[in-house]
Amino acid sequence: MSRRSFCTTPALAALFALAWVAEAGAQGWTGPRTPDGQPDIQGIWEAGPGANNAGHSLEEGCCDAEHNRMQNRRADNIGLRQQIIVDPPNGRIPFQPWAAARRQEHLINLDAPTELQHIEPEDRCSLQGVPRSNLRGPMQVLQTAGQVVILYEWVHAYRVIPIDGRPFAPQGTPLWQGDARGRWEGRTLVVETRNFRHDPVEHNKQPWIDSHGTFYSDALRVVERWAVVDANTIDYEATIEDPKVFTQPWKIAYQIERVRQRNYEFLEEACWEGVSVRNRLDAGRLARKAGKIRPHSHSEQ
Repeated sequence: MSRRSFCTTPALAALFALAWVAEAGAQGWTGPRTPDGQPDIQGIWEAGPGANNAGHSLEEGCCDAEHNRMQNRRADNIGLRQQIIVDPPNGRIPFQPWAAARRQEHLINLDAPTELQHIEPEDRCSLQGVPRSNLRGPMQVLQTAGQVVILYEWVHAYRVIPIDGRPFAPQGTPLWQGDARGRWEGRTLVVETRNFRHDPVEHNKQPWIDSHGTFYSDALRVVERWAVVDANTIDYEATIEDPKVFTQPWKIAYQIERVRQRNYEFLEEACWEGVSVRNRLDAGRLARKAGKIRPHSHSEQ
């Protein structure tokens, strides 16, 4: 009997240690918990109405009346309902001069694309990266011992976020969704993500932070804070840091709400590269031939 107890002690010790870490990090939480002590936030969530259109442009939102007509969107679904970039206070992305010029190239190519890579990564069915994935429709949070998993309706994307204190993967192992590590601070899940896939030449064979050409380098670091307000509300913020592209770290913030529709299930949002882009390339070539070259924008509509 004593020998059996001795043999299982290391495994039990590891489980107790894991539960203790989760418990210590989640002090102040009064809601339900998972078996390993995490605040239980499992379920289906979606960015709240305040973040509507932010995935298209964190600065301007989306779109114009003609675009809405073609996309079967409400005619008045234009712009942003609230300022999403909260730091800097002017709500603009603090690009370095060279990066602002490169982004302008992306915006011109978006308006008149002639090659597949001119079309923004989302429309090429690429994964969205972080934090943009959280703005692309519903997501399901699952929690198991030592990790938080987020499943996304868009193109079957997912994130696995260890919270057991393991180190990051070695630098130089880029991932489309990045390499994430998390921890609980009271009722707030803090997630740091590094090692994102990037294109060091054109900066378009990688995820963008929004549809308006907001790219990053291999130095990108994103820190998210998922602060649970109540059973149906999360205050979300993400600090974006990349000293090679931006003049300073900058922050976005909005609320995420639980999807409370009974028996809600993900839709099949399958997508494949090249879908529905041929006409856009033809139109882009005609526009350039006619000399109609301008950056993609909604502010002038």
